[in-house]
Amino acid sequence: MKNINLDVHSWRMFRGNPQRTGVSSSKPITRPSLLWVTEVGPTISSPVFDRGSLYVATVTGRIFSLNIFERVIRWNTNFGPLISSPLITDSLLIGGTFNGWVKGKKFGDNSIFAISRNDGHTMWDVKIAGDFFSSPCIVNETIVIGSLDHKIYCVDLRGNILWDYETDGEVWSSPSLDGEYIFVGSDDGNIYSLNIDGSLRWKTKLNGMIRSSSPCLSQEEKILFCGTHEGGMYCLDSYTGAIKWSKEIPKPVLSSPTLIQNKVIFATSNNTVYCFDSVDGKRVWKFETGDKVWSSPSLVENDKMLFFGCLDSHIYGVNISLGKQEWKFPTMGMVDSSPCIADGLLFVASRDGLLYVFGLTPLPSYIR
Repeated sequence: MKNINLDVHSWRMFRGNPQRTGVSSSKPITRPSLLWVTEVGPTISSPVFDRGSLYVATVTGRIFSLNIFERVIRWNTNFGPLISSPLITDSLLIGGTFNGWVKGKKFGDNSIFAISRNDGHTMWDVKIAGDFFSSPCIVNETIVIGSLDHKIYCVDLRGNILWDYETDGEVWSSPSLDGEYIFVGSDDGNIYSLNIDGSLRWKTKLNGMIRSSSPCLSQEEKILFCGTHEGGMYCLDSYTGAIKWSKEIPKPVLSSPTLIQNKVIFATSNNTVYCFDSVDGKRVWKFETGDKVWSSPSLVENDKMLFFGCLDSHIYGVNISLGKQEWKFPTMGMVDSSPCIADGLLFVASRDGLLYVFGLTPLPSYIR
């Protein structure tokens, strides 16, 4: 299954690309070593990376820009609680706030905002009533993002709202793009396919809310995969919206699937990561963890390892073919942030307030 917009040096948005596949073109990092840890604050959002610069957004609203190779924080700024992953363009970092995350606090309207990658100053700020759990997707020279006010918004890179589309439920899911069409799930139980102008192509009802699982697209096969809060994994024809197959899962699927080598792999609140055959939905393997998995698995396209965080406070590395654990790293807090992989590096944030940077280091000469 081929994907577009993969860059060995970049991971510019949630899941790495507009198809939300969670696949990187990085060189393999089969058994990563810890290179650096730095404190940023409790984090649920997933890091994004571009050619040496990493950006992390925390639940306290602090956004950090880090120079990974010099291991320094370049700048930081505050923008209200941030739960979803931002998106980076050549010059901007774009995201949405979730002011409702802080109970008892009244921050007013939320924002879709853009800040300068160079120094963190605000370029524009669009006020929206609804919270943002959805992460923005780049669509030509615009971004598309869902809101808990039931709407999907399209905003140009100067901060102008071009259109919005209203669903019958909150939109926690992050939009995907196959190059021509937009796909996004809603709490109303539908996956929507929209044209670039915001008009409806089709919508398909699943077995319940599509909470935070985002449609994962295979452009060549014209299929998509998405999980539901009621416990299900669905394969749809992305051209017609017809359901090709579906599987019941005992607990909610809040994580987004990944696609590799005719396998669809996804994590669940059943303390389990599943691998299904993407063609017929037959189970290939399952891997059990110590707690719920809300983190979305990430991998390198030519590697054998799958990486994800877990609410048991560990980061796991699992063999894609065998479903066996080959690497595990302990943190000091729940990990629901999804791994970012680029340039031979693995970045994972945790609710313990730390950012973990892993990579490959050669063995010392005295170790044989």
